[in-house]
Amino acid sequence: MKFGERGGRLGVAAASCIVAFAVTACSADASSTQENTGDVRTAQHAFGETSIPVDPQRVAVLDGDRTLEAVVALGVQPVAAVKPPLTGDYAPVVRARLAAEPVDIGSADSDIDIEALTAAGPDLIVMRTEGEDGRALFDRVAPIAPTVVVDYAPASWQSTLEQVAEFFGQQDTAENLLADYRRTVDESQARAPREGSTLTIARVRADSLRYMTQDGSFPYSVLADLGYRAPAQQDRGSDAMQTVDVSPELIDVMDADDIVLLTDAGTEDAVAQLRQNPLFTGLGARVTELPSKDYLFGNVLTAQALVETASELGG
Repeated sequence: MKFGERGGRLGVAAASCIVAFAVTACSADASSTQENTGDVRTAQHAFGETSIPVDPQRVAVLDGDRTLEAVVALGVQPVAAVKPPLTGDYAPVVRARLAAEPVDIGSADSDIDIEALTAAGPDLIVMRTEGEDGRALFDRVAPIAPTVVVDYAPASWQSTLEQVAEFFGQQDTAENLLADYRRTVDESQARAPREGSTLTIARVRADSLRYMTQDGSFPYSVLADLGYRAPAQQDRGSDAMQTVDVSPELIDVMDADDIVLLTDAGTEDAVAQLRQNPLFTGLGARVTELPSKDYLFGNVLTAQALVETASELGG
């Protein structure tokens, strides 16, 4: 009997310990879950959804101009980024906001240095895609760190900014940036072109000349907000067609009241030849030269700068 009583007491004690342990373990699990829930959240993006840090500290950006500019405009300092392949360097408006040089992880989506990206230790990777073109890259980098994907279109830079803002929980900041841009546009109405005037935006490269389409290119998406329109003989373009090549004998397709030449580095001779070409001078347009690295691609910072520069166009 006494033995049974002692065993009963031990059984009760053991049961109590088990219950206490279970309660403690449950509490620990609940605490851990709450902690994790507070540290990460689910982000929707072009390739699905990803659990990302609420407050990422080490951001890598796999697009060195359009998307990087949106990231930097929101006050985020990237630890790693690609160099823009077409212009070779970050836009001045981006450089002005970089507290430190990001780790160079390549110069194009197809040339990402995976080792350098991994060594940078990102806790969030931001990339862009046009349709499914970035799926292979996403599959390569997603194992390194949580990765989110911007559904990108060159003329829809405001959508890019809004998507990036969602990733960082910075929607209010993005709206303030867009409000500032709209305010600058409104204040620039005095510099708007006269009714019916036309504008050609052309890019001069060492080996080619092309115009930027009104409905497909970033520069025109900005200047259209000021009321500029492409001449009727030019293709309006689309998200899939940002530029159209111009052959030397068909320069008259550029005929407009104003022509903006976006010039690449090292194209001084090509620009000089164009400006001496009788077919070009015969157009009688007002011509403004701007460096392509400053205005060819970008986001809200470049858009703001381009609006402010529009006074040079002569309108």
